[in-house]
Amino acid sequence: MHKSVSQVQNVHTTLSRARQTIMLVDDDPIFRSVISSYLKKLNYEVTEAENGLEALRLLRQHVPDLMICDLNMPIMSGIELVEEVSWQFPMLPMIVVSATEDMADVARVLRFGIKDFLTKPITQLDHFTSAITTSLEESQSNPSVVRDFSSQWFQLDHSGQVDEEKELYWHLNHLKNNVVTSRDLLHALQPERDTQQGGWKCSYHILQPSEMMPLVFDYAWLMDGRFAFYLVDSSDGGDNGVGTALLVRALFNDFLRTRKRCHSDLKDLADAVEKGISCTQCSEPINALFGIADMVENTISILPAGLKSNWLFDGNNQWIEKGIKLGEGCTKNFVTSHLPMKKDGELVLSELGVRSFKLTIKNLSY
Repeated sequence: MHKSVSQVQNVHTTLSRARQTIMLVDDDPIFRSVISSYLKKLNYEVTEAENGLEALRLLRQHVPDLMICDLNMPIMSGIELVEEVSWQFPMLPMIVVSATEDMADVARVLRFGIKDFLTKPITQLDHFTSAITTSLEESQSNPSVVRDFSSQWFQLDHSGQVDEEKELYWHLNHLKNNVVTSRDLLHALQPERDTQQGGWKCSYHILQPSEMMPLVFDYAWLMDGRFAFYLVDSSDGGDNGVGTALLVRALFNDFLRTRKRCHSDLKDLADAVEKGISCTQCSEPINALFGIADMVENTISILPAGLKSNWLFDGNNQWIEKGIKLGEGCTKNFVTSHLPMKKDGELVLSELGVRSFKLTIKNLSY
């Protein structure tokens, strides 16, 4: 839930004593004037830039406490600016404000760890003020934390659980009430279809009707040469399907990011995700599947969580029953471990109706 107005005011009073600086980047002079006046009334110092290039020039002179930027600007777009700032100033919190309805653009800035995305025109100043104060507060309390997806729409504590008070329910409720927007966002967040590391190539293919809530797939290469992935059926989550899919993505990335130096177990991963689902109101049990391919041992392990699958290798089939769904105790399911993939293999999902999914893993040395 959003902080109450009194909570926001109390936080703002504490933070504003330091006269923090906000950089406002927008090509619309009227918008800049209105928002700048509002921020100054809240006792912030404000610097303005009319495009991304000017913002980068100002950043070389002084790094503000927060940047608020438009997405659609001439000379250098907001997406380009977000990407550049993410590389050059990874600790600088940013809020994107835009009138765009293109979910592909929204997805791109989310991948760069944007804390908040607000739509124009800004009609609810309490949401705007809350986004600013929350971003500044978190930046002060965790100055060394680099942006990542898990901190974008869900605030996770050190145990990987979701803090109810800091969840951005406003965004999730907006998505819940706008099916087309939700569907477009989940489609836009899908990763590249082909990825390669060392002598291995992984490719996935999804066929599904455009009008359905999608199957959501994501993956990550681990430092020890393994390939971790998951699949979630967002159409199974009812009204909270999109929120659950976003939460799974957040927890998946957070789990892997915080365990870079140790062995990531499938049941530990599923347990972390189930804890997140159990402590938030915007998610519910959902059909899913988790897997880790070990390119050193040439094996793959699958943990079903409501989705039935089939591993095809060297002319053989290994059926994997769907088991208990994610959020209802899927850690009780049997992990099918050490399935061979010396040359290649395909993970195919069945019982998806008119949809289909296939993950192909190939050893390019053969």
